Amino acid sequence: MQIHCSLTQITTGPPSMAELNEQQFIELVKQSEAEAEQDINRYKIKLALFAALGYGVIFAVLITLVLLVGGTVVTALVSSSLFLLLVKKKFIFLILIAIWTFLRALWVKFDPPSGYLLERDKYPELFQEIDHLTHTLDALTIHQVILDDRLNAAVVQHPRFGLFGGQQNTLFLGLQLLLALSPQEMKSVLAHEFGHLSGNHSRFSGWIYRVRITWFRVMEAFDQSNSFGAGLMRRFFDWYAPKFSAYSFALARNNEYEADRVAAELTSPATAAKALINVYTKAPYIEQEYWDHYFQQADTAPTPPTAPYAGLATFLKQSPISREQVLALIRQEMQVETHYADTHPALKDRVTSLIDQAVVPDTFTTNAAEAWLGSRYEKLLQHFDQQWMKNNNEKWKNRYEYVQHSKQLLAESKDLDPQTLTDDKLWELAHAAFEFENDETALPLFLAFHQRHPHSVGAGYYVGLILARKQDESALGYLRIAFESPNTIGDAARWGYDLLMNLKKEREAEQWWQQARTAADKHQAIAEAQSHIADSDHFTAPRIDADLQGQLLQTLAEHKNVGSTWLAQKTLPYNDADPVYILAFRPKGLYLSFEAITKSVEEALNIDANVFVVCLWGDDKSIAKKVKKAGTKIQ
Repeated sequence: MQIHCSLTQITTGPPSMAELNEQQFIELVKQSEAEAEQDINRYKIKLALFAALGYGVIFAVLITLVLLVGGTVVTALVSSSLFLLLVKKKFIFLILIAIWTFLRALWVKFDPPSGYLLERDKYPELFQEIDHLTHTLDALTIHQVILDDRLNAAVVQHPRFGLFGGQQNTLFLGLQLLLALSPQEMKSVLAHEFGHLSGNHSRFSGWIYRVRITWFRVMEAFDQSNSFGAGLMRRFFDWYAPKFSAYSFALARNNEYEADRVAAELTSPATAAKALINVYTKAPYIEQEYWDHYFQQADTAPTPPTAPYAGLATFLKQSPISREQVLALIRQEMQVETHYADTHPALKDRVTSLIDQAVVPDTFTTNAAEAWLGSRYEKLLQHFDQQWMKNNNEKWKNRYEYVQHSKQLLAESKDLDPQTLTDDKLWELAHAAFEFENDETALPLFLAFHQRHPHSVGAGYYVGLILARKQDESALGYLRIAFESPNTIGDAARWGYDLLMNLKKEREAEQWWQQARTAADKHQAIAEAQSHIADSDHFTAPRIDADLQGQLLQTLAEHKNVGSTWLAQKTLPYNDADPVYILAFRPKGLYLSFEAITKSVEEALNIDANVFVVCLWGDDKSIAKKVKKAGTKIQ
């Protein structure tokens, strides 16, 4: 079962908000900033009350649950006749259902941390640094340290048991970050992260920082649950979490500056600034100068010639980023302005809050990985190299075979007339020419395909891109075709905008961008509608291809727990969107739970369509009944 809901964004903005659009989010952030500037104490009181609202709702549900359970037990003990009456009238079952609903609502599942667990007795140098920072900052206890392969570090909290049971604090260390920074710079990064948990600085800011992350994690957990109880909580947190995030934004951003000051106090302002600059400059340097070149080897080698992370460690030693490259990247980053897409300020503002002007980081001979991972450093590199090989060997092999096939195709097709080729062969040849030869060779091939299929998004995109590179204004007509797909609209919008700006047509460029935004909004509305179903949706009889329905029926006939089935189609905001089907079924035979059998049916549906599955007797029975009423019985 495939869900086609991807959308290429053409503008930056805040994280996905279930109940707030970008403009509403920014307006609420500006309101919070104004209130904080006018009266910081009053703002903090309002923010604390708003934070408490989330806990209040959770505890209200918990108290209701306790009262239901306690009332049922007391009734059974005090008045057996009343209890029997409740059983006889089936009221007891309604009470039990309510208890079960509230229990399910409170039991939020969080995915366990993934990565390599670093144990205290095996990495004494690392834990000595962690203990020193924790003690100095009076920070919350770190319960576990996980090493992963990213160029990042973070402290993540999640409740041990659903929404209750105390927080577990996990420190994530990225291997690439440890390889890229000196021990002192890495200490500054950790001091920043621990600053969010510190008791020596603004406890209130730290608490708000953690609460806003917690509410978003709770919202995401409820969004991933299909139970009726979770649905009730989801409605509240989809409204509450985005608004709390926006209203607390001003304090959260200030907390980032406070955490930077903590890092400066624990190391020095210069070291804290150098750590920031190193992260901002080495991230693109590693991506462009190491990983891009590493993956290019898949074009010529059937297997990776070197271990990736051991190779990265060697690369950073033998080919350190030059002073000129650092300065160029600093100038580039210093042009970025602080915005509302992230609580982290831009590099320019973070550095100038620490020192007068940006500085070039010092070179070093020992990186943080060598210093903190000690004698097990090489073994950890081998572990991550083996994991990478296991996860990427098949992709590497496929890329190598694709490149060899494409080059062979180009060699064999040099003297062929494109008009004699099938559609599939023509497209394959055009794409191979675009990737492995040049624009002059690829353009007539894509144009030939476009002539056959004038509405082809792919052909329009590539013809438009090539013409835009040539500063040919006729590119716009082709790029506009690419607006029809969420996968190509972002690049098409940028190519067209840059072309018009280069041609000194600023007014047309602005009009072009607005048209692209309108098209992107349409794709986003479709994607959101395709991503879920709800009681409020409108369903109709399905308009489904006979072959697709045949595949569906064949799959259902082979499932031993599926009885009668009905199929409906969700009404979407635009008629040209890919359809969304809802399959409702009545279970039969033996099964563990309604959720288990529904999941089993979903996994069995291996068809190229957007299909949701609901059970007539499960948590989604209200939706299933609507499907049964509005749809068509197919089995």
